[in-house]
Amino acid sequence: MRVAAVVTVSLALAGCAGAEPEQSAAPDGPNGYTLSASLDDGSILWWDGGDESGLTDLILEDPDGRMFASCLGTGPLLCLGGPEASRGALVIAPAGAERAVMHWYGQDVELVRGENTPAEAPPVFAGVMPPVVPDGAYSLEVFDGAGAVVMAQ
Repeated sequence: MRVAAVVTVSLALAGCAGAEPEQSAAPDGPNGYTLSASLDDGSILWWDGGDESGLTDLILEDPDGRMFASCLGTGPLLCLGGPEASRGALVIAPAGAERAVMHWYGQDVELVRGENTPAEAPPVFAGVMPPVVPDGAYSLEVFDGAGAVVMAQ
């Protein structure tokens, strides 16, 4: 009887010791930030909201986990950052915004809408722009659900 109990306990402990720890499928972000969107190129948008300040803080990381663009403010606000070959565009939009398009040196780039934010937080958008061409300019249009422009820069 004792042998059976020892074997049972030994097997249970061996099973526990050999088990792999559970790992989250989601990437780990900066402390306190929430994963808000994953872009087609592998970049990740992180979101954080300041409870006391009311500021929205966005970080755009490349596929290797390096931050290359950030934005901090109350919005409406457009922030650009990163190298000219792949400039990050971050938008803190007005309430009701559903869609954002960058008109980037002759190309229209649909920005990804961030998710996983509180209902009272402003909508956020992100995108990685193609390389800059010598001639041209950029502008931004943000639309509400009915297609009306609610922000332009």
